[in-house]
Amino acid sequence: MRPSLLPISAAAVLAMAAFAVQAESFVSSASSAGSESSGSVSDSLGASSNSSKKDDRKVGQGRYRVVDVAAAKDRAGIMQVALQAEDGVSPQAMQSFNLYVPIKTLDQQPLAKGQLVQVKERAYGLEFSDEQSQKPFYLVLDDGWRQQLSSKVVAI
Repeated sequence: MRPSLLPISAAAVLAMAAFAVQAESFVSSASSAGSESSGSVSDSLGASSNSSKKDDRKVGQGRYRVVDVAAAKDRAGIMQVALQAEDGVSPQAMQSFNLYVPIKTLDQQPLAKGQLVQVKERAYGLEFSDEQSQKPFYLVLDDGWRQQLSSKVVAI
């Protein structure tokens, strides 16, 4: 009699579904907290004036040092946080970039020049946290994820 692979296959499918639900739940809760806690790649990341890869929006996982925090030009209510990669960030990733966040985000998690920020790659995009507290303060969602989580008006 041959053992059935059905229980093993079912367990694998359930495990993958649980991971997807957990990731979606985390992103959904962050998104429902308001636009202060998340943004899309296209709105939240930009090459810095020092970056040699101006068209590449790939930010690598690792530690980044805050170089400057200032009001973003021509973007009311948005702050520009200039970040510089520390040792350990992949050389293929952007070594310096700007993170654009709502002022309310920095009211809740102030950032200062010289402070370290941890960037973690997640299934939905990037998680930014204060290195000291390890508390995430901003999520940069891949544009596809952001569109899926956008509120839509439903006519009844």
